[in-house]
Amino acid sequence: MSRPTPRPKRSIQARAGAVAVTALLSLPATARPVPAAAADDCASAQAAADRAQKDFDETKKAYEAQIAAGGTPGAAERQELADADVRRSVSRAEAERTCDSSS
Repeated sequence: MSRPTPRPKRSIQARAGAVAVTALLSLPATARPVPAAAADDCASAQAAADRAQKDFDETKKAYEAQIAAGGTPGAAERQELADADVRRSVSRAEAERTCDSSS
C-alpha cells in the first residue's frame, strides 16, 4: 500500500495575506482606504516632467553652442546630454502614467 502524498503546508505569509484580503473585503465601502489625491499627484508629475524638459533644453543649447563656437564636445558633455534626455523621457512617461491613472 502506498501512502497518500501529504499536502504542502501553507506558509504563514500566505495565511496572513488571505486574512488581510478577507478583512479588507468584509469592510463596508465607506471604511475602505481612499486613494491619495490623484490630481495633486498628476500636477506634481507634470511639474517634474516640465523641469526635466527645461533641463534637457538648456543642456542641449549649451552642447550646440559649444559646437557652434568651433569646439568639440567630449565624452562628458555627450553623456550629460544623453542623461538629460533619459531623465526627460522617464519623467514624461511617469507623468503620463500618473495622470492617466487619475482620470
